[in-house]
Amino acid sequence: MRNTIWNAVRSKVPEGAILPWWALAVRAVLYPLDFFYWRMSQTRGYQWQSDTWLINGEAFRVTRTGETVKFEKLP
Repeated sequence: MRNTIWNAVRSKVPEGAILPWWALAVRAVLYPLDFFYWRMSQTRGYQWQSDTWLINGEAFRVTRTGETVKFEKLP
């Protein structure tokens, strides 16, 4: 359910764009503990502003469907 809501919110924001305040608020409500850790940690590589991960200088979006995790390399 949370993933469905988050995917609907994220679909309204252009890929790689900084998330607007309302999307950040939804993310914080849906995933409070993850949001707190990501917001407070600079070493994890997660970029909360654009909902992407930086791994070795390249940007990736990570999506989970059930037990499957998919990494998408962003241009």
